[in-house]
Amino acid sequence: MSLYTEPLEQEDQDAIIIDSRSGDLESLQEIFSTLIHPRLLTSCIDRETQCTPLHMAAANGHLSVVKYLLELVKEHNPEELYNFVNRQNETGNTALHWASLNGKLEVVQLLCDGFDADPFLKNAFGHDSIFEAENNGKEELEDFFLKKYDISPVTQDDGDQRVAVKEGTEIEQVTRDAEEAQRESKGNQDEETLTKSTEQLNINGRQ
Repeated sequence: MSLYTEPLEQEDQDAIIIDSRSGDLESLQEIFSTLIHPRLLTSCIDRETQCTPLHMAAANGHLSVVKYLLELVKEHNPEELYNFVNRQNETGNTALHWASLNGKLEVVQLLCDGFDADPFLKNAFGHDSIFEAENNGKEELEDFFLKKYDISPVTQDDGDQRVAVKEGTEIEQVTRDAEEAQRESKGNQDEETLTKSTEQLNINGRQ
């Protein structure tokens, strides 16, 4: 049986995104081995929020799913791999932003060490992935970024050390209410999304 190669309906894209969010590796493997050609993965995106399956898997720390999605693209769309990894959603967040904010160390390591994820890309609020890790107290991730990118910590007047990111990165507080309000303004968010706290972006619904 030949695999489907025509543009995907949004319903099909949503199903792939949901499986990625929930970490259902078996379902994804069945979809891309018996139903849909893997090269269509890079076109799979949420219409409203511009989130990809990689955003959802990375945010929830589903390492096996993240690996699977990346390897599919590497094999079938190698020329699109870098853009797939670093794709930004409607608020400028990449999969690395969300993995960093939620403290998913293994996912962050895979994205950065194996697939050239850019930790210095800024979202709509001027924040890069390093800021998200620092601002949310993800110390293991701070250490990883410090060592990998040779970023020097700076000592504050109170003796506390904070990450000094590349020049131009604004280190300022922004609550998750900003993103939530932006999504709510579209008037079509599901109930799960609205349960997200203002302190941590817990991707439990279609973003």
